[in-house]
Amino acid sequence: MNAIAFLLGLLVLSYLGSILVGGRTIRGFGLASGAEYLVLGFVLGPQVLSVVNRSLVETFQPVVLVGVAWLGLVLGVSYLRVGQRPVPAPHIALGVALSALVSASVSATVFFGASYFSPLPRTQVVALAATAGLICSETTRHSVRWVVERYGAKGPLADLAADTARASALFPAFSLAIVFAWLPGAAPPAFSVVGRVVTSLGLGMVLGFTAALLLGREFRRDESWGILLGTSLLGTGAAARLNLSPLSTTFAMGLTLALVSRHRDDIKAMITPTEKPVLLPVLLLAGAYVNAKLPLPLLVLVATAMTAKILGRVFCGALLAALTKPVKGVGLEFGGSMLSCGALGVAVALAFSIRHPGVVADTLLLLASVGVLLGEWLGPGSLRRALARAGEIKPDVPSEDSQPNLPSEA
Repeated sequence: MNAIAFLLGLLVLSYLGSILVGGRTIRGFGLASGAEYLVLGFVLGPQVLSVVNRSLVETFQPVVLVGVAWLGLVLGVSYLRVGQRPVPAPHIALGVALSALVSASVSATVFFGASYFSPLPRTQVVALAATAGLICSETTRHSVRWVVERYGAKGPLADLAADTARASALFPAFSLAIVFAWLPGAAPPAFSVVGRVVTSLGLGMVLGFTAALLLGREFRRDESWGILLGTSLLGTGAAARLNLSPLSTTFAMGLTLALVSRHRDDIKAMITPTEKPVLLPVLLLAGAYVNAKLPLPLLVLVATAMTAKILGRVFCGALLAALTKPVKGVGLEFGGSMLSCGALGVAVALAFSIRHPGVVADTLLLLASVGVLLGEWLGPGSLRRALARAGEIKPDVPSEDSQPNLPSEA
């Protein structure tokens, strides 16, 4: 397949994401995590059918980079609200804490396993362990929205699931800036790691303030598109040129807009429908990037990391059941629901792959892909059982015509 034909295919897939998956025509079409497009990319890629070869995939690296950065902007703008409801500060703190706890457990497991059982040098072991933890720390909000809308769930447990899933994005998005600042080749070289992190996040904050000022008093949709696209591309290009994290930069930009702009609700309503059209081609490309033919020690590390993630989530669920009233009695099910992951974990792996290609990047992308598939298998069903046991949905009876607790974007 040549590059032009492949680009046309990506544009068609983006159109499907806009019309079908975006909720305008078919409600709930596709899996919550988009795992089917990840698998499709893997089947079309060099590992199976070779319809899309490795050199063609690498040609589209700029597309992947822009897509990953745009995802960061969408997550940042929508971070503080679930639909029209603001996320309470205690739920934000809880979501970040849960994300950090799981990340630490996975990173420690991978670090000790890679140190003793893999041939990787020390620097790559640290990079692998740190980024693996970030990949495993996300809980995708799309899984919660899918279950809540399909079964008409409503209550404190459904709200807590939506809020903590939303809040989990902050930790990997900001922590990735630290990883990129620490990796060899980060610029400016005279700066310390802390200085590079401040540069990465500060650039996003400055662009967020700039965009808020340019949007002015009145919200004009056409002008707003130009401002948001221009500032986000500027941040993406600058961060990439400095070998820093574009995802972290645009996330900081989006979060700043959500905090300071008087048009935050209009901006959120404008750009959140673009997530699926951007995400589906990125997931397809990510699947084509996946390399399953890794050395056995690295495959074992992927399995070990997933085991640590499952145990970490189950522990978090049990801890929440002991400490919070909504989760009482459904701790194991709620912990299993937090296994759902998707776009952000894959985006972190893709960003690392572009920034630092090699066997470590291949291992991380395989870990992210396995996490998406495993989460799709376990997460939505676990959340449905938890909500049913909590009395927030009727067990085993889908409410297709019921009014959802969350709007189309959660």
